[in-house]
Amino acid sequence: MKYTLVMRGNPRYPERGKKAYACAQYEKTLSVDELIDHIMLHGSSYRKGDYKSVISTLAEAMAELMAEGYRIDLAEIGSFYPTLDCKGADTMADFDPDKHIKAVNVNWKPGDDFKNLKDKVTFREDLTRRKQKEALKADMEKWDK
Repeated sequence: MKYTLVMRGNPRYPERGKKAYACAQYEKTLSVDELIDHIMLHGSSYRKGDYKSVISTLAEAMAELMAEGYRIDLAEIGSFYPTLDCKGADTMADFDPDKHIKAVNVNWKPGDDFKNLKDKVTFREDLTRRKQKEALKADMEKWDK
């Protein structure tokens, strides 16, 4: 997994200075089709359309059930559950869900296949996007001369 380093400070405590943190760099975002193609490489007896249908039906059912307040446990994948993004009311009597609840979010608690993911990763430092642009620009200038 590639990462870049960034210096960040805590805005609440600027006097503490900045520290170096790693940020994951994504190679690309895989589409559902690309994910299914990868699954198919593992010797599946199902067709691509079967996977698409299952993923679509699963997403629809999960959204419906979470909207009703259910937590969904998908074994090795993990569990998904709804949380509320709220703004506070002065009193409980003043609380109006239409006014104070801003959004319903979905959280994920990783299952066994995602626990200890760090043990499965080899880390490689990468250039920041700005440094990549600078390096590309320098290369282009060499070729223009």
